[in-house]
Amino acid sequence: MKAMKKQLFIRTFFMYIIIIIFMFLLSTVIVAAAGLSVTKAEIVYDKVLRGGYAEDIVYVASDTDFDVPLEYEVLGDIADWIYFEPAINDTNATLYVSRNHVQPLKIIIQPPEDAASGNYTGGVRIITGTINKPEGPYGSQLQAAFLIRIKVSVTGEQILSCNFGGLNVPDIEIGEPIMYSFSVLNSGNVRVRPNISIDIWNQDQSRLVKSILNNYAIDVLPTTSKIFNGESSSNLRIGQYWAYATVSPCGNSEIVSFSVLEKGQIADVGDLLRIENKPWASTGEIVPIIPIFRNGGQRVVSAKFKGVITLNNKIVDSIDSDFYDVPPGDIVNLTVFFTPKKQGQYYISGRVLYNNKLTFEKSSILNVTGEDINEINMLYVVVLIIIIIIILLLLILIKKKRRRIHRDRGLPGRL
Repeated sequence: MKAMKKQLFIRTFFMYIIIIIFMFLLSTVIVAAAGLSVTKAEIVYDKVLRGGYAEDIVYVASDTDFDVPLEYEVLGDIADWIYFEPAINDTNATLYVSRNHVQPLKIIIQPPEDAASGNYTGGVRIITGTINKPEGPYGSQLQAAFLIRIKVSVTGEQILSCNFGGLNVPDIEIGEPIMYSFSVLNSGNVRVRPNISIDIWNQDQSRLVKSILNNYAIDVLPTTSKIFNGESSSNLRIGQYWAYATVSPCGNSEIVSFSVLEKGQIADVGDLLRIENKPWASTGEIVPIIPIFRNGGQRVVSAKFKGVITLNNKIVDSIDSDFYDVPPGDIVNLTVFFTPKKQGQYYISGRVLYNNKLTFEKSSILNVTGEDINEINMLYVVVLIIIIIIILLLLILIKKKRRRIHRDRGLPGRL
């Protein structure tokens, strides 16, 4: 009887252990909610105009291999100012994220016209919706969340500020229109409507051959950037040209090179990467000047360096290298030599001429002293050695004199 009770107790004990283990494993499946990753934990909107506009973009992903829907909550006093693109709470625009699908989310701030100037805080909580795991219903009611803190500084002062960049004028075939594109970043707090002015210069930039003006009726909202495109008819001849562009009201400018090609001609592309030389030299020393050129085109080009060296804003020498054949993708040194005759700081500048095209100008600095620095250092070493020898001789003489004195007095000498 006692043995049967003992066996029943053991069976019951192991049954409870199995049930506990099963419940533990089940609970780990249930609590395995999807994790969210968001690129920003805090967004700061500075000097937003009352009734104005500001935006920022975050990227949202999940650690799951399956799609997870997104929802959001807005928090704080600025909840009514916050908008989203795309509108993830719109049931007709449900967004999904996963390990392999990252979703950009634009968070927009639009303070009302009567908002008081000052600092405001709020937040956006991004939440996963219902999770439908392919393995079954476990975890289907669990949600993951990520809080993005929002700080907004509201002002009544209008700030007009923008930057223009990314100017691109591709090569064209003769008779085709000039195509161009550029981008404008609005770093102020009012809308910007850009106007571009492009001056087309000949190869050596000595003659203006065409001007392009284009006024765009498209606004760039604060904190945003936009790409603009345009074209202009062209009667330019075959050759290389330079496009110098300025965008108002941004004020900054850019210059790029483009070519007008024959029908079916392959465009050559080359870059003067830099000009290398030793920073210090002495008068009369032969100094290697090393322009480094890269052929980025699809065919061999014949390239040479053409430059000038100035001292105190005056040209003291012209430097030209030999022509070198450069295969596609190769980088070569177009080495030239210069012997400075005076002390001072020399300014070395130039371009590479390749297949009748010119690269952008690059420059370097060479500082020249009146004497050879190595000779000066050697002189210091020689002087130091002579001083050490003199000191040693003096010590030997003093020691001999002391021995002589001790010997004359009949005293034992000292070593």
